[in-house]
Amino acid sequence: MPKEHSNFRIFYQSDSFLFAEKPAGIPVHATKDSKRENFSDLLQKELGLPFLRTVNRLDLDTSGLVFFCKDPEKNKEADKILKTSVKIYLCIATGIVPEDRFTETCYLKDGNKRVKKVFSGGDKAVTEFVVLKRNSKENYSVLLAKLQTGRRHQIRFHLSEKGFPIVGDHVYGFSDKSLLGDQKQKSKTNGNPFPRAKRSLLHATGVSFFEKEGIEEKILCPPPQDFQKFLEGISIDPSLFSEFSLK
Repeated sequence: MPKEHSNFRIFYQSDSFLFAEKPAGIPVHATKDSKRENFSDLLQKELGLPFLRTVNRLDLDTSGLVFFCKDPEKNKEADKILKTSVKIYLCIATGIVPEDRFTETCYLKDGNKRVKKVFSGGDKAVTEFVVLKRNSKENYSVLLAKLQTGRRHQIRFHLSEKGFPIVGDHVYGFSDKSLLGDQKQKSKTNGNPFPRAKRSLLHATGVSFFEKEGIEEKILCPPPQDFQKFLEGISIDPSLFSEFSLK
């Protein structure tokens, strides 16, 4: 069970590391606006820690598990854990994804507020997807995504590139204007109204890793309330890890 604090929940904590749930709408770390609150500083202040390093990052709208290192002498170990861990995300996609399982691969390059696919000079991005649910009446699919690489906006871009952007994604998603003249996009949404959300419905829900030799830790962070209307009939429990090979 996670430990409840005033502004967040901690799902795992050892002498050197911790995983805490970031709410949507707050940046992970400090931004150019020095007056803007960020999750790392709030967490460090709440726990009274002299050192707290953010090991992975989530987008502003993405909720879920963030990995922190509490000991500066364990930074290299933290990086190794991040690299070898299994990271699973829950996402609500616009439209009806036909495949039960698929993998998306491309090369991405950072741009202004978004990434783009390139054929040279980019970083390889690979994501495995498993479809958990399709709702043709309300025109959405529920998927798990497993990161094989950790590029900026990777899951969001891969689903958008395939034609099924994450619900509420205002950067890579559909808009009423774009659908008016785009018959290809209309076909992806079955010509039906597409679901909406106030933020991108992407949630870092699970992490599996080895902190100590031979001891596997599996952390599950249930999705927040704005996911719930899409999840009827789906159990968010540790069995989700078995959807993917953990090697």
